[in-house]
This record gives sequence, C-alpha cells and structure tokens, in this order.
Amino acid sequence: MIVHYIRLEMLRLLRDPGYLVLSLVSPLTMYLVFTNLDLTGESGHQGAAAYAMVGMAGFGAVGAVMGNGVAIAEDKPLGWIRQLRLLPLRPFEVVVGRTLTAMVGTVPPIVSVCLAGALVNDVSLSAAQWASVLVLLFVGIAPMAVLGIGVGYLLTGQQAQMAGLVCYMGLSLLGGLWVPIAKFPGWLEHVATATPINRYGELSWRVTDGNAPTVTGVLVLAGWAAVFAAFAVYGYRCSSRTV
Repeated sequence: MIVHYIRLEMLRLLRDPGYLVLSLVSPLTMYLVFTNLDLTGESGHQGAAAYAMVGMAGFGAVGAVMGNGVAIAEDKPLGWIRQLRLLPLRPFEVVVGRTLTAMVGTVPPIVSVCLAGALVNDVSLSAAQWASVLVLLFVGIAPMAVLGIGVGYLLTGQQAQMAGLVCYMGLSLLGGLWVPIAKFPGWLEHVATATPINRYGELSWRVTDGNAPTVTGVLVLAGWAAVFAAFAVYGYRCSSRTV
C-alpha cells in the first residue's frame, strides 16, 4: 500500500511544475552571483566555486522540502488528510511516503547547480566525487524533508509559510550554506556545527576536498532525523484528530 501511496504523491508533485521550477531558480541564480563575486571567501576560484556549488545546491534542496511542508498545510482544508485516513496506512508510513516525495523535489536544484558548477565555473571533480556529491546532497536532505512535513501537518498554511521561511533562510545562513562558518564568531561557529544544515553540507564539502564524511557528522544528522521523524508523526496524528 505504501508503494501506491508514494506513487500517488509523486504524481501530485509532478502536476505542479511551477513548484519545481521555483525551487531551482533562486539557488542557481545565487550560485552564479556568489561565484562571480567570490562571496564565500574560499581561497582560489576552484575552492570558492566548489564550496558555493554545494552550498547553493543544498540551499535549493532545503527550499524544496520546506515548500513541500507548506503544500501539506494547504492540503488540509481541502480534505486530503481526511482521505488518507481511509487508507490502511500507519502515520509512520505516511511520513515516509511524504519524505520520499519531498526528496524527489530536490533533484532539479541539486542537478542544475552542480551542472552550473561543472559547465560554468569549471569545478573539477573525479567521477566518484561527482557521484558522491549528488548522492549525499539527495540523501542527506532527508532530515529537513521530515521537518518540513511535521511543520505542514501541525501548522496552518500561513503559519507553515512563516516557519518554512525561517528554516529555509535562517538555518541555511546559520548552517554555512551561504558563508563558511569559519568566518563566524567562535561561539556561533560551535552552534552552527550542531545544526542539521551544517552537517548536511559538510557531507559534500568534505568529498569535494578529497575526504570522506566524518562519523560525527553522520551521527549528528541521523540524530536530527530521528527527532524530526518523531515530530512529523506527532504532527500527522494531531492533524488527523482535527480534520
């Protein structure tokens, strides 16, 4: 049943091409601007272009999954959750289905920014590095996708828009997707390393530098995923009781 549900949500996503286009325009534009102005401050054009490529691809992915949360909140008044309650799906299965759907929406910004990195800014990585970056950017966004789902189920459409914007812009900036956290004050840098966004970007930044992701980074990201999954299930159960 969950496979059929995921297919249904995928079809609903693809029927809204404007959502997909919007999720890639902003990060792609910002990437080209950032690399031309070298706002990342990384030494050397290659370093700046690679850092910004990962950062803006991640930024686009965050925007896509938080936008999915807003779409969920807007679905509630239309009775979509009421319809889901008629299906033999557990709350966890609904969250998993929505998470995978949200992750699919991150493919356009991730691929477009990485293509710009290779074709416009001559980012040079091995085939294994390119594959790793693409996979990590896609898989690593899962915790934020789950957070967006929880926000969508728990809040109204207007509230979800505000919360989504705070997470999209605020956490992306704090997590170092725009500017390296090494430029932050010492105390703020320590805060940033505890955020899921920073650990998400770190996965691919380390790969572009020729290193493997750290165990600590993976564990921090997994911890946030567990917390956000519990939050999303709670949000779905609350929304089911109020519709």
